Amino acid sequence: MVKSKTQVISDGFLKNKKMNIFKITVFAIFLLNAFALSAQEHSLKIIPEPLQVQVNNGSFTLKKENVIYLDTNFLEAQPEVKQLQQLIVNKAKIDLPIVNRDSNKKVGIHVFRDPKIKNKEGYVLDIDARGIHLSAAHRTGLFYGIQTLAQIFPVPIENIPLEKLPFLSITDSPRFPYRSLMLDPARHFLPIEDIKKYIDVMAAYKYNHLHLHLTDDQGWRIEIKEYPLLTEIGSKRKETDGDGQPHSGFYTQEELEDLVAYARTKHVEIIPEIDMPGHGLSILAAYPNLACFPRKFEVSTVPGVSKELLCAGKKEVYEFYEHIISEVASIFPNTKMHIGGDEAPLDQWEKCPNCQKTMQENSLEKEEELMAYFFDRINNILINYDKEPLLWYESNVENYPKNSTVILWRYEEPDVKLREIQSRGLKMINSYGGNVYFDYPQWEGDIPKTNWMNIISLEKTYAFDPVRGLPEEENNFIIGVEGCVWGEYVPNIDRAFYMTYPRALALAEAGWSTDKNRSWENFQKKLDKHFIRFINEGINFRPPNELSKK
Repeated sequence: MVKSKTQVISDGFLKNKKMNIFKITVFAIFLLNAFALSAQEHSLKIIPEPLQVQVNNGSFTLKKENVIYLDTNFLEAQPEVKQLQQLIVNKAKIDLPIVNRDSNKKVGIHVFRDPKIKNKEGYVLDIDARGIHLSAAHRTGLFYGIQTLAQIFPVPIENIPLEKLPFLSITDSPRFPYRSLMLDPARHFLPIEDIKKYIDVMAAYKYNHLHLHLTDDQGWRIEIKEYPLLTEIGSKRKETDGDGQPHSGFYTQEELEDLVAYARTKHVEIIPEIDMPGHGLSILAAYPNLACFPRKFEVSTVPGVSKELLCAGKKEVYEFYEHIISEVASIFPNTKMHIGGDEAPLDQWEKCPNCQKTMQENSLEKEEELMAYFFDRINNILINYDKEPLLWYESNVENYPKNSTVILWRYEEPDVKLREIQSRGLKMINSYGGNVYFDYPQWEGDIPKTNWMNIISLEKTYAFDPVRGLPEEENNFIIGVEGCVWGEYVPNIDRAFYMTYPRALALAEAGWSTDKNRSWENFQKKLDKHFIRFINEGINFRPPNELSKK
Protein backbone atom coordinates (compact mmCIF):
# COMPACT_ATOMS: atom_id res chain seq x y z
CA MET A 1 0.00 0.00 0.00
CA VAL A 2 1.02 3.63 -0.41
CA LYS A 3 2.78 4.99 2.65
CA SER A 4 1.31 7.74 4.81
CA LYS A 5 2.62 11.28 4.63
CA THR A 6 4.84 10.60 7.64
CA GLN A 7 6.61 7.95 5.60
CA VAL A 8 7.16 9.75 2.34
CA ILE A 9 10.07 12.02 1.51
CA SER A 10 13.35 12.11 -0.37
CA ASP A 11 14.35 8.46 -0.81
CA GLY A 12 10.83 7.06 -0.67
CA PHE A 13 11.33 4.56 2.14
CA LEU A 14 10.44 4.68 5.83
CA LYS A 15 13.42 5.27 8.10
CA ASN A 16 12.15 7.25 11.06
CA LYS A 17 8.66 8.70 11.42
CA LYS A 18 9.70 11.66 13.57
CA MET A 19 12.56 12.48 11.25
CA ASN A 20 10.27 12.30 8.24
CA ILE A 21 7.72 14.62 9.85
CA PHE A 22 10.59 17.05 10.33
CA LYS A 23 11.68 16.61 6.71
CA ILE A 24 8.17 17.23 5.43
CA THR A 25 7.89 20.41 7.51
CA VAL A 26 11.24 21.66 6.22
CA PHE A 27 10.29 20.82 2.65
CA ALA A 28 6.96 22.65 2.98
CA ILE A 29 8.82 25.73 4.28
CA PHE A 30 11.21 25.42 1.35
CA LEU A 31 8.25 25.37 -1.04
CA LEU A 32 6.81 28.50 0.51
CA ASN A 33 10.10 30.38 0.38
CA ALA A 34 11.22 29.16 -3.01
CA PHE A 35 8.00 29.77 -4.86
CA ALA A 36 6.48 32.59 -2.81
CA LEU A 37 3.07 30.96 -2.58
CA SER A 38 0.63 33.81 -1.95
CA ALA A 39 -1.02 34.02 1.46
CA GLN A 40 -3.81 36.32 0.29
CA GLU A 41 -4.53 35.60 -3.40
CA HIS A 42 -5.57 32.47 -5.21
CA SER A 43 -2.93 30.71 -7.27
CA LEU A 44 -4.61 28.48 -9.83
CA LYS A 45 -1.48 26.54 -10.83
CA ILE A 46 -3.46 24.02 -12.89
CA ILE A 47 -1.62 21.01 -14.37
CA PRO A 48 -2.01 20.32 -17.23
CA GLU A 49 -2.41 23.93 -18.43
CA PRO A 50 -5.97 24.46 -19.77
CA LEU A 51 -6.71 25.69 -23.27
CA GLN A 52 -8.13 29.05 -22.14
CA VAL A 53 -8.15 30.60 -18.66
CA GLN A 54 -9.49 33.96 -17.58
CA VAL A 55 -9.38 34.97 -13.91
CA ASN A 56 -11.82 37.73 -12.95
CA ASN A 57 -12.16 40.03 -9.95
CA GLY A 58 -14.09 38.62 -7.04
CA SER A 59 -14.68 35.26 -5.42
CA PHE A 60 -17.46 32.84 -4.62
CA THR A 61 -17.78 31.26 -1.18
CA LEU A 62 -19.43 27.87 -0.87
CA LYS A 63 -22.00 27.63 1.92
CA LYS A 64 -23.72 24.70 3.56
CA GLU A 65 -27.10 25.86 2.23
CA ASN A 66 -25.90 25.55 -1.38
CA VAL A 67 -27.11 22.71 -3.60
CA ILE A 68 -25.56 20.77 -6.48
CA TYR A 69 -28.02 21.04 -9.37
CA LEU A 70 -27.79 18.36 -12.06
CA ASP A 71 -29.41 19.06 -15.40
CA THR A 72 -32.18 16.51 -16.07
CA ASN A 73 -30.72 16.10 -19.58
CA PHE A 74 -27.46 14.86 -18.04
CA LEU A 75 -28.65 12.27 -15.54
CA GLU A 76 -26.16 9.68 -16.84
CA ALA A 77 -23.49 11.87 -15.20
CA GLN A 78 -24.74 11.03 -11.69
CA PRO A 79 -21.59 8.99 -10.83
CA GLU A 80 -19.38 11.99 -11.67
CA VAL A 81 -21.65 14.36 -9.76
CA LYS A 82 -21.32 12.13 -6.70
CA GLN A 83 -17.56 12.43 -7.10
CA LEU A 84 -18.02 16.21 -7.24
CA GLN A 85 -20.08 16.04 -4.05
CA GLN A 86 -17.28 14.09 -2.32
CA LEU A 87 -14.70 16.57 -3.62
CA ILE A 88 -16.57 19.41 -1.90
CA VAL A 89 -16.61 17.39 1.33
CA ASN A 90 -12.87 16.72 1.08
CA LYS A 91 -11.83 20.23 0.09
CA ALA A 92 -14.32 22.55 1.79
CA LYS A 93 -15.70 20.27 4.53
CA ILE A 94 -19.27 20.89 3.31
CA ASP A 95 -21.69 18.11 2.34
CA LEU A 96 -24.05 19.49 -0.33
CA PRO A 97 -27.20 17.69 -1.50
CA ILE A 98 -27.69 16.79 -5.17
CA VAL A 99 -30.93 17.83 -6.85
CA ASN A 100 -31.84 16.56 -10.32
CA ARG A 101 -33.26 19.68 -11.92
CA ASP A 102 -32.07 22.67 -13.89
CA SER A 103 -31.81 25.58 -11.47
CA ASN A 104 -29.18 27.73 -13.11
CA LYS A 105 -30.73 30.91 -11.70
CA LYS A 106 -30.13 29.84 -8.12
CA VAL A 107 -26.84 30.18 -6.26
CA GLY A 108 -25.00 26.87 -6.01
CA ILE A 109 -23.16 24.35 -8.17
CA HIS A 110 -24.68 23.79 -11.61
CA VAL A 111 -23.85 20.79 -13.81
CA PHE A 112 -25.36 20.65 -17.26
CA ARG A 113 -24.90 19.12 -20.68
CA ASP A 114 -23.72 21.36 -23.50
CA PRO A 115 -23.87 19.59 -26.87
CA LYS A 116 -21.98 22.48 -28.47
CA ILE A 117 -18.80 21.17 -26.81
CA LYS A 118 -17.50 18.91 -29.58
CA ASN A 119 -14.68 17.10 -27.81
CA LYS A 120 -15.96 14.35 -25.46
CA GLU A 121 -13.13 15.21 -23.04
CA GLY A 122 -13.77 18.96 -23.23
CA TYR A 123 -15.52 21.07 -20.58
CA VAL A 124 -16.29 24.64 -19.55
CA LEU A 125 -15.86 25.75 -15.94
CA ASP A 126 -17.17 29.14 -14.79
CA ILE A 127 -17.19 30.54 -11.28
CA ASP A 128 -19.15 33.74 -10.63
CA ALA A 129 -21.50 35.28 -8.09
CA ARG A 130 -24.15 32.63 -8.87
CA GLY A 131 -21.76 29.80 -8.08
CA ILE A 132 -19.85 27.10 -9.92
CA HIS A 133 -20.98 26.13 -13.42
CA LEU A 134 -19.65 22.97 -15.05
CA SER A 135 -20.73 22.00 -18.55
CA ALA A 136 -19.69 19.19 -20.89
CA ALA A 137 -21.15 17.15 -23.70
CA HIS A 138 -20.02 13.85 -22.19
CA ARG A 139 -19.41 12.36 -18.76
CA THR A 140 -15.67 12.25 -19.47
CA GLY A 141 -15.50 15.99 -20.06
CA LEU A 142 -17.39 16.58 -16.83
CA PHE A 143 -14.93 14.33 -14.98
CA TYR A 144 -11.99 16.39 -16.25
CA GLY A 145 -13.74 19.62 -15.30
CA ILE A 146 -14.05 18.24 -11.77
CA GLN A 147 -10.31 17.45 -11.74
CA THR A 148 -9.58 21.05 -12.68
CA LEU A 149 -11.92 22.34 -9.99
CA ALA A 150 -10.11 20.16 -7.44
CA GLN A 151 -6.87 21.98 -8.24
CA ILE A 152 -8.48 25.41 -7.86
CA PHE A 153 -9.37 24.86 -4.22
CA PRO A 154 -6.77 26.40 -1.91
CA VAL A 155 -4.30 24.20 -0.08
CA PRO A 156 -4.36 24.75 3.70
CA ILE A 157 -1.09 26.68 3.91
CA GLU A 158 -2.38 29.38 1.52
CA ASN A 159 -4.29 30.94 4.42
CA ILE A 160 -7.42 31.29 2.30
CA PRO A 161 -10.79 29.94 3.46
CA LEU A 162 -11.06 26.48 1.94
CA GLU A 163 -14.54 27.18 0.62
CA LYS A 164 -13.52 30.39 -1.21
CA LEU A 165 -12.95 30.20 -4.97
CA PRO A 166 -11.94 32.90 -7.47
CA PHE A 167 -14.21 34.13 -10.23
CA LEU A 168 -12.92 32.63 -13.46
CA SER A 169 -13.77 31.14 -16.81
CA ILE A 170 -11.99 28.06 -18.22
CA THR A 171 -12.59 26.45 -21.60
CA ASP A 172 -10.58 23.29 -22.04
CA SER A 173 -10.02 20.21 -24.19
CA PRO A 174 -6.98 17.98 -24.86
CA ARG A 175 -4.36 18.22 -27.58
CA PHE A 176 -4.08 14.42 -27.96
CA PRO A 177 -6.79 11.79 -27.39
CA TYR A 178 -4.37 9.17 -25.97
CA ARG A 179 -2.48 10.04 -22.76
CA SER A 180 -0.96 7.08 -20.99
CA LEU A 181 1.31 5.83 -18.24
CA MET A 182 2.74 2.31 -18.07
CA LEU A 183 3.43 0.07 -15.07
CA ASP A 184 5.44 -3.15 -15.22
CA PRO A 185 4.16 -5.72 -12.70
CA ALA A 186 5.81 -8.48 -14.76
CA ARG A 187 9.23 -7.58 -13.31
CA HIS A 188 7.93 -6.74 -9.83
CA PHE A 189 4.39 -7.69 -8.85
CA LEU A 190 2.18 -4.79 -7.73
CA PRO A 191 -0.98 -5.44 -5.66
CA ILE A 192 -4.31 -4.35 -7.13
CA GLU A 193 -4.98 -1.78 -4.40
CA ASP A 194 -1.65 -0.11 -5.14
CA ILE A 195 -2.47 0.11 -8.84
CA LYS A 196 -5.81 1.72 -7.91
CA LYS A 197 -3.96 4.44 -5.99
CA TYR A 198 -1.73 4.99 -9.03
CA ILE A 199 -4.87 5.35 -11.17
CA ASP A 200 -6.29 7.92 -8.72
CA VAL A 201 -3.29 10.18 -9.15
CA MET A 202 -2.84 9.83 -12.91
CA ALA A 203 -6.55 10.48 -13.53
CA ALA A 204 -6.29 13.71 -11.54
CA TYR A 205 -3.82 14.90 -14.19
CA LYS A 206 -6.08 13.83 -17.06
CA TYR A 207 -4.27 10.67 -18.18
CA ASN A 208 -6.81 8.36 -19.76
CA HIS A 209 -4.92 5.08 -20.34
CA LEU A 210 -2.93 2.79 -18.05
CA HIS A 211 -0.78 0.27 -19.92
CA LEU A 212 -0.06 -2.83 -17.80
CA HIS A 213 2.97 -4.88 -18.90
CA LEU A 214 1.64 -8.19 -17.60
CA THR A 215 4.14 -10.70 -19.04
CA ASP A 216 7.87 -10.90 -19.56
CA ASP A 217 10.89 -13.16 -19.09
CA GLN A 218 10.75 -12.39 -15.36
CA GLY A 219 7.11 -13.27 -14.70
CA TRP A 220 3.60 -14.01 -15.97
CA ARG A 221 0.98 -12.10 -13.97
CA ILE A 222 -2.49 -12.92 -15.36
CA GLU A 223 -4.61 -15.99 -14.69
CA ILE A 224 -5.37 -17.98 -17.86
CA LYS A 225 -7.75 -20.80 -17.09
CA GLU A 226 -6.90 -22.80 -20.21
CA TYR A 227 -3.19 -22.75 -19.27
CA PRO A 228 -2.92 -22.98 -15.46
CA LEU A 229 0.84 -23.60 -15.46
CA LEU A 230 1.38 -20.00 -16.58
CA THR A 231 0.61 -18.90 -13.03
CA GLU A 232 1.59 -22.09 -11.19
CA ILE A 233 5.10 -21.92 -12.71
CA GLY A 234 5.45 -18.77 -14.79
CA SER A 235 4.49 -16.33 -12.02
CA LYS A 236 7.36 -17.43 -9.75
CA ARG A 237 11.10 -16.85 -9.90
CA LYS A 238 13.85 -18.03 -7.55
CA GLU A 239 15.32 -14.60 -6.90
CA THR A 240 15.80 -11.14 -8.37
CA ASP A 241 19.21 -10.06 -9.59
CA GLY A 242 21.03 -12.18 -7.00
CA ASP A 243 19.10 -11.09 -3.91
CA GLY A 244 18.30 -14.69 -2.88
CA GLN A 245 14.62 -13.85 -2.29
CA PRO A 246 11.86 -15.72 -4.18
CA HIS A 247 9.41 -13.45 -5.99
CA SER A 248 5.88 -14.31 -7.15
CA GLY A 249 2.38 -13.01 -7.69
CA PHE A 250 -0.41 -12.92 -10.25
CA TYR A 251 -3.84 -11.42 -10.76
CA THR A 252 -6.98 -13.54 -10.91
CA GLN A 253 -9.41 -12.70 -13.66
CA GLU A 254 -11.87 -11.46 -11.06
CA GLU A 255 -9.28 -9.08 -9.60
CA LEU A 256 -8.55 -7.64 -13.03
CA GLU A 257 -12.25 -7.23 -13.78
CA ASP A 258 -12.55 -5.29 -10.53
CA LEU A 259 -9.55 -3.14 -11.52
CA VAL A 260 -11.04 -2.43 -14.95
CA ALA A 261 -14.33 -1.39 -13.33
CA TYR A 262 -12.51 0.86 -10.85
CA ALA A 263 -10.45 2.49 -13.60
CA ARG A 264 -13.63 3.16 -15.56
CA THR A 265 -14.91 5.33 -12.69
CA LYS A 266 -11.78 7.45 -13.19
CA HIS A 267 -12.23 7.47 -16.99
CA VAL A 268 -9.04 5.45 -17.39
CA GLU A 269 -8.88 2.60 -19.88
CA ILE A 270 -6.52 -0.25 -19.01
CA ILE A 271 -4.46 -1.64 -21.87
CA PRO A 272 -3.16 -5.16 -21.16
CA GLU A 273 0.14 -6.22 -22.72
CA ILE A 274 0.89 -9.85 -23.53
CA ASP A 275 4.43 -9.61 -24.90
CA MET A 276 5.17 -11.78 -27.94
CA PRO A 277 6.95 -13.50 -29.61
CA GLY A 278 9.92 -12.61 -27.36
CA HIS A 279 10.13 -11.70 -23.67
CA GLY A 280 8.52 -15.08 -23.04
CA LEU A 281 10.70 -17.18 -20.73
CA SER A 282 7.88 -17.23 -18.19
CA ILE A 283 5.74 -18.93 -20.86
CA LEU A 284 8.43 -21.41 -21.87
CA ALA A 285 9.16 -22.32 -18.24
CA ALA A 286 5.54 -23.49 -18.05
CA TYR A 287 5.10 -24.81 -21.61
CA PRO A 288 8.51 -25.56 -23.15
CA ASN A 289 6.90 -27.26 -26.16
CA LEU A 290 6.12 -23.78 -27.54
CA ALA A 291 9.83 -23.06 -28.10
CA CYS A 292 11.70 -23.67 -31.33
CA PHE A 293 13.96 -26.08 -29.44
CA PRO A 294 12.14 -27.42 -26.34
CA ARG A 295 14.19 -27.93 -23.20
CA LYS A 296 13.90 -27.09 -19.52
CA PHE A 297 13.46 -23.32 -19.11
CA GLU A 298 13.34 -21.19 -15.98
CA VAL A 299 11.72 -17.85 -15.30
CA SER A 300 14.49 -15.26 -15.62
CA THR A 301 16.00 -13.89 -12.42
CA VAL A 302 17.98 -11.06 -14.01
CA PRO A 303 17.21 -7.99 -16.15
CA GLY A 304 17.82 -8.17 -19.86
CA VAL A 305 16.41 -9.83 -22.95
CA SER A 306 16.38 -13.56 -23.63
CA LYS A 307 17.13 -14.83 -27.14
CA GLU A 308 14.34 -17.38 -26.83
CA LEU A 309 11.24 -16.75 -28.93
CA LEU A 310 8.05 -18.72 -29.21
CA CYS A 311 8.15 -20.71 -32.42
CA ALA A 312 6.49 -19.03 -35.40
CA GLY A 313 6.33 -22.36 -37.22
CA LYS A 314 4.24 -24.38 -34.74
CA LYS A 315 0.46 -24.42 -34.96
CA GLU A 316 0.22 -24.97 -31.20
CA VAL A 317 1.77 -21.51 -30.66
CA TYR A 318 -1.11 -19.86 -32.53
CA GLU A 319 -3.59 -22.08 -30.68
CA PHE A 320 -1.97 -20.93 -27.43
CA TYR A 321 -2.36 -17.26 -28.36
CA GLU A 322 -5.94 -17.83 -29.51
CA HIS A 323 -6.83 -19.00 -25.99
CA ILE A 324 -4.80 -16.23 -24.35
CA ILE A 325 -6.42 -13.49 -26.44
CA SER A 326 -9.88 -14.97 -25.88
CA GLU A 327 -9.54 -14.88 -22.09
CA VAL A 328 -7.78 -11.50 -21.96
CA ALA A 329 -10.40 -9.96 -24.27
CA SER A 330 -13.17 -11.11 -21.94
CA ILE A 331 -11.57 -9.16 -19.06
CA PHE A 332 -10.61 -5.95 -20.87
CA PRO A 333 -13.46 -4.49 -22.95
CA ASN A 334 -11.35 -1.80 -24.66
CA THR A 335 -10.58 -1.91 -28.37
CA LYS A 336 -6.78 -2.16 -28.13
CA MET A 337 -4.57 -5.00 -26.89
CA HIS A 338 -0.81 -4.60 -26.64
CA ILE A 339 1.04 -7.59 -28.10
CA GLY A 340 4.64 -6.49 -27.49
CA GLY A 341 6.75 -7.11 -30.57
CA ASP A 342 10.02 -5.57 -29.40
CA GLU A 343 13.50 -6.93 -28.78
CA ALA A 344 12.90 -10.27 -30.49
CA PRO A 345 16.27 -11.66 -31.66
CA LEU A 346 15.81 -13.88 -34.71
CA ASP A 347 18.65 -16.33 -33.97
CA GLN A 348 16.34 -19.20 -33.01
CA TRP A 349 14.05 -18.74 -36.00
CA GLU A 350 17.04 -18.82 -38.36
CA LYS A 351 17.95 -22.30 -37.08
CA CYS A 352 14.48 -23.70 -36.44
CA PRO A 353 13.25 -26.34 -38.95
CA ASN A 354 9.61 -25.49 -38.25
CA CYS A 355 10.17 -21.77 -38.83
CA GLN A 356 12.15 -22.42 -42.00
CA LYS A 357 9.44 -24.76 -43.31
CA THR A 358 6.80 -22.09 -42.65
CA MET A 359 8.89 -19.55 -44.53
CA GLN A 360 9.22 -21.87 -47.50
CA GLU A 361 5.50 -22.67 -47.58
CA ASN A 362 4.60 -18.98 -47.52
CA SER A 363 7.33 -17.74 -49.91
CA LEU A 364 9.07 -15.74 -47.19
CA GLU A 365 12.69 -14.92 -47.94
CA LYS A 366 13.93 -13.77 -44.54
CA GLU A 367 13.06 -13.99 -40.87
CA GLU A 368 11.91 -10.36 -40.76
CA GLU A 369 9.15 -11.38 -43.16
CA LEU A 370 8.33 -14.29 -40.86
CA MET A 371 7.85 -11.76 -38.06
CA ALA A 372 5.33 -9.89 -40.23
CA TYR A 373 3.62 -13.22 -40.99
CA PHE A 374 3.46 -13.97 -37.25
CA PHE A 375 1.81 -10.62 -36.46
CA ASP A 376 -0.64 -11.01 -39.34
CA ARG A 377 -1.82 -14.29 -37.85
CA ILE A 378 -2.05 -12.77 -34.37
CA ASN A 379 -3.95 -9.81 -35.81
CA ASN A 380 -6.48 -12.14 -37.40
CA ILE A 381 -7.10 -13.60 -33.96
CA LEU A 382 -7.48 -10.12 -32.47
CA ILE A 383 -10.00 -9.15 -35.15
CA ASN A 384 -12.14 -12.12 -34.14
CA TYR A 385 -12.35 -10.57 -30.66
CA ASP A 386 -12.90 -6.98 -31.86
CA LYS A 387 -9.41 -5.90 -30.87
CA GLU A 388 -6.78 -3.79 -32.60
CA PRO A 389 -3.05 -4.46 -32.10
CA LEU A 390 -0.80 -2.08 -30.22
CA LEU A 391 2.94 -2.81 -30.59
CA TRP A 392 6.38 -1.46 -29.73
CA TYR A 393 7.77 -0.16 -33.02
CA GLU A 394 10.75 -1.98 -34.54
CA SER A 395 12.14 -0.91 -37.92
CA ASN A 396 13.15 -4.44 -38.90
CA VAL A 397 9.59 -5.74 -38.93
CA GLU A 398 8.82 -5.86 -42.64
CA ASN A 399 5.13 -5.01 -42.37
CA TYR A 400 2.68 -4.30 -39.59
CA PRO A 401 -1.05 -4.98 -39.89
CA LYS A 402 -2.66 -1.81 -41.28
CA ASN A 403 -4.95 -1.43 -38.26
CA SER A 404 -1.95 -1.31 -35.89
CA THR A 405 -0.98 1.48 -33.55
CA VAL A 406 2.74 1.50 -32.76
CA ILE A 407 4.69 3.05 -29.90
CA LEU A 408 7.90 4.89 -30.76
CA TRP A 409 10.35 4.17 -27.94
CA ARG A 410 13.93 3.62 -29.13
CA TYR A 411 16.67 6.19 -28.69
CA GLU A 412 18.26 5.64 -32.10
CA GLU A 413 17.19 8.04 -34.87
CA PRO A 414 13.75 8.89 -33.50
CA ASP A 415 13.02 11.35 -36.30
CA VAL A 416 13.86 8.74 -38.95
CA LYS A 417 11.62 6.20 -37.22
CA LEU A 418 8.81 8.72 -36.91
CA ARG A 419 8.93 9.31 -40.66
CA GLU A 420 9.01 5.54 -41.26
CA ILE A 421 5.86 5.12 -39.21
CA GLN A 422 4.19 7.97 -41.08
CA SER A 423 5.10 6.46 -44.46
CA ARG A 424 3.68 3.09 -43.41
CA GLY A 425 0.31 4.64 -42.69
CA LEU A 426 0.30 3.59 -39.01
CA LYS A 427 -1.04 5.44 -35.99
CA MET A 428 1.64 6.28 -33.42
CA ILE A 429 2.00 6.95 -29.70
CA ASN A 430 5.20 8.75 -28.74
CA SER A 431 7.01 7.20 -25.78
CA TYR A 432 10.53 8.25 -26.73
CA GLY A 433 12.92 6.74 -24.22
CA GLY A 434 15.13 9.83 -24.17
CA ASN A 435 12.41 11.88 -22.48
CA VAL A 436 9.69 9.75 -20.91
CA TYR A 437 11.16 6.49 -19.58
CA PHE A 438 10.48 7.19 -15.93
CA ASP A 439 12.44 4.25 -14.54
CA TYR A 440 15.57 6.13 -15.65
CA PRO A 441 17.27 8.25 -12.94
CA GLN A 442 16.16 11.84 -12.43
CA TRP A 443 19.54 13.09 -11.26
CA GLU A 444 23.06 11.90 -10.47
CA GLY A 445 23.32 9.92 -7.25
CA ASP A 446 19.68 8.89 -7.23
CA ILE A 447 18.42 5.77 -5.43
CA PRO A 448 20.79 2.79 -5.88
CA LYS A 449 19.96 0.64 -8.92
CA THR A 450 18.07 3.47 -10.60
CA ASN A 451 21.29 4.81 -12.13
CA TRP A 452 21.33 2.05 -14.71
CA MET A 453 20.41 4.31 -17.64
CA ASN A 454 20.80 7.90 -18.82
CA ILE A 455 19.50 10.70 -16.64
CA ILE A 456 16.11 12.11 -17.58
CA SER A 457 15.58 15.27 -15.56
CA LEU A 458 12.24 17.00 -15.05
CA GLU A 459 13.31 19.72 -17.47
CA LYS A 460 14.21 17.13 -20.10
CA THR A 461 10.78 15.54 -19.80
CA TYR A 462 9.13 18.94 -20.07
CA ALA A 463 11.10 19.62 -23.27
CA PHE A 464 9.52 16.53 -24.86
CA ASP A 465 7.91 17.36 -28.20
CA PRO A 466 5.48 14.56 -29.13
CA VAL A 467 5.37 15.56 -32.82
CA ARG A 468 9.13 16.31 -33.03
CA GLY A 469 8.58 19.49 -35.01
CA LEU A 470 6.24 18.11 -37.65
CA PRO A 471 3.72 20.74 -38.84
CA GLU A 472 0.10 20.21 -37.88
CA GLU A 473 -0.95 19.09 -41.35
CA GLU A 474 1.59 16.24 -41.19
CA ASN A 475 1.33 15.03 -37.58
CA ASN A 476 -2.24 13.76 -37.32
CA PHE A 477 -1.01 10.14 -37.29
CA ILE A 478 0.42 10.83 -33.81
CA ILE A 479 -2.44 10.15 -31.40
CA GLY A 480 -0.75 10.61 -28.04
CA VAL A 481 1.98 10.06 -25.48
CA GLU A 482 3.02 7.44 -22.93
CA GLY A 483 5.38 7.56 -19.98
CA CYS A 484 6.86 4.19 -19.04
CA VAL A 485 7.90 2.91 -15.61
CA TRP A 486 9.76 -0.32 -16.37
CA GLY A 487 9.93 -2.55 -13.33
CA GLU A 488 13.42 -4.09 -13.20
CA TYR A 489 14.41 -1.74 -10.35
CA VAL A 490 10.95 -0.65 -9.20
CA PRO A 491 10.13 -3.14 -6.43
CA ASN A 492 6.94 -1.55 -5.10
CA ILE A 493 4.38 1.19 -5.71
CA ASP A 494 6.22 3.73 -3.55
CA ARG A 495 9.25 3.47 -5.82
CA ALA A 496 6.91 3.66 -8.83
CA PHE A 497 5.43 6.93 -7.55
CA TYR A 498 8.91 8.25 -6.76
CA MET A 499 10.09 7.56 -10.31
CA THR A 500 6.87 8.81 -11.91
CA TYR A 501 6.41 12.16 -10.18
CA PRO A 502 6.93 14.96 -10.86
CA ARG A 503 7.99 13.92 -14.39
CA ALA A 504 4.47 12.68 -15.18
CA LEU A 505 3.23 16.22 -14.46
CA ALA A 506 5.50 17.47 -17.24
CA LEU A 507 4.28 14.77 -19.62
CA ALA A 508 0.67 15.58 -18.73
CA GLU A 509 1.15 19.02 -20.26
CA ALA A 510 2.78 17.51 -23.36
CA GLY A 511 -0.26 15.30 -23.84
CA TRP A 512 -3.04 17.74 -22.95
CA SER A 513 -1.88 21.34 -23.40
CA THR A 514 -1.29 23.12 -26.69
CA ASP A 515 2.28 23.95 -27.59
CA LYS A 516 1.68 27.69 -27.21
CA ASN A 517 0.34 27.15 -23.67
CA ARG A 518 3.41 25.24 -22.51
CA SER A 519 6.15 27.13 -20.67
CA TRP A 520 8.93 25.62 -18.58
CA GLU A 521 9.15 28.80 -16.50
CA ASN A 522 5.43 28.81 -15.72
CA PHE A 523 5.40 25.08 -15.10
CA GLN A 524 8.07 25.39 -12.40
CA LYS A 525 6.01 28.04 -10.63
CA LYS A 526 3.02 25.71 -10.46
CA LEU A 527 4.75 22.76 -8.83
CA ASP A 528 4.72 23.87 -5.19
CA LYS A 529 0.97 23.50 -4.81
CA HIS A 530 1.09 19.98 -6.26
CA PHE A 531 4.00 18.91 -4.07
CA ILE A 532 2.08 20.03 -1.00
CA ARG A 533 -0.88 17.99 -2.18
CA PHE A 534 1.39 14.96 -2.63
CA ILE A 535 2.73 15.35 0.89
CA ASN A 536 -0.75 15.73 2.37
CA GLU A 537 -2.02 12.64 0.54
CA GLY A 538 1.02 10.43 1.15
CA ILE A 539 2.05 10.29 -2.51
CA ASN A 540 5.74 9.64 -2.98
CA PHE A 541 7.72 11.87 -5.35
CA ARG A 542 11.22 13.14 -5.94
CA PRO A 543 11.86 16.85 -5.30
CA PRO A 544 13.55 17.88 -8.57
CA ASN A 545 17.12 19.12 -8.49
CA GLU A 546 16.31 21.91 -10.94
CA LEU A 547 14.06 23.51 -8.33
CA SER A 548 16.18 22.91 -5.24
CA LYS A 549 18.98 24.92 -6.90
CA LYS A 550 16.84 28.07 -7.04
